[in-house]
Amino acid sequence: MIKARTDTMLPGDSPRLPIPEPGCEDGEHMPRRTSIAARKPLALALLASVLAFPVLLPTEPQEKPRRGPNLKDEPRATSFSLRRAVAFVDDAARDWERQYRCVTCHTNGLYLAARADVSTKSSDYRRARAFAQEYLKRYVIAKEKPSGQRGALEGIVATTCFLTISDMQTNKRLSAITRRALKHMWSVQDTDGAWGDWLKCGWPPFESDDHFGVTLAAIAVGATPPSYRRTPAAKEGVRRLLSWLRAHPPQNLHHKGMMLWAATSLKDIAEAATRSQWTAELLAMQREDGGWRLADLGGGTWKRPKDTMADLPSDAYATAFAVLVLRKAEVPADHERLVRGLHWLRKDQRKSGRWYVRSPKRDGKHFISHAATMLGVMAFRACGERL
Repeated sequence: MIKARTDTMLPGDSPRLPIPEPGCEDGEHMPRRTSIAARKPLALALLASVLAFPVLLPTEPQEKPRRGPNLKDEPRATSFSLRRAVAFVDDAARDWERQYRCVTCHTNGLYLAARADVSTKSSDYRRARAFAQEYLKRYVIAKEKPSGQRGALEGIVATTCFLTISDMQTNKRLSAITRRALKHMWSVQDTDGAWGDWLKCGWPPFESDDHFGVTLAAIAVGATPPSYRRTPAAKEGVRRLLSWLRAHPPQNLHHKGMMLWAATSLKDIAEAATRSQWTAELLAMQREDGGWRLADLGGGTWKRPKDTMADLPSDAYATAFAVLVLRKAEVPADHERLVRGLHWLRKDQRKSGRWYVRSPKRDGKHFISHAATMLGVMAFRACGERL
């Protein structure tokens, strides 16, 4: 496992994360067996130490229990707990690093923004920052050849964006590795302002079109200090992405929500009257039960071919996203519709602390549940919820 680093250090050449071996837990080998005779003196010594120093006994397990896959039939929590949601996102980000050795939007990428909203001093958060820095160092600085999705354009651009947001929330300045990554991000931007090689495999909302990558970059650069935005590379990059957004107006409410989020810093992304209209549209899309639906945010297209719109329920991703974006658009936290949205989320939290969301593409891992939980944490924090 990569050890946590301080935020003032660049990640060094740390060892790769271990892949669990058959019969081992997290790649750890079982201890060698010893004979009964050899164990007796050790057992007596341990007993004596326990009797002499009982306060040294751990009161909790050293390892948190695994929270299992994202399942529709996981029971709902008997009471809402933001702390339990935070514990889940900590586990999800750590497990993703160990198992997949990359950074992805829906889990350990978005985690950098969500966890920083709670605390930037958490060892889990600092470990995730170090992992993201190391990931960028491998592909941006060391020029390691991409393998499959590891090192692919969308992963590098998204990781750069999330680490930029994380830097500003943590230290209010860009680290050296983030600056190098931003320089790389602008260098691979298309002349029209998008990143056309972004993976588009029909998996909304992250990998279904070019819009998400462009607006994520807008959110990230909008968070940077004015001194950075005045640099030639940043000025040209922003000019290009704003040009792309003008040439490609938002096609659905998720697009508009991402632009509302970006507009908190980049006011030129849309006129005030247009932002007010988008805000009203998003508020109007709330359902009677207080939630929102991803299929509605996607203009009725972000669903499976056999799905019937009338049968699709409210979901946690859309609800958390809507509440968060509306807060970014300066809708008051005590607005009746936001209060209802948070109430829906309170009732829908699962026992593990996560929010389950059915994948809009097919049954499988349902990793959009991770994104829903990250956004849920951010939505509650944006509305003033404390642990």
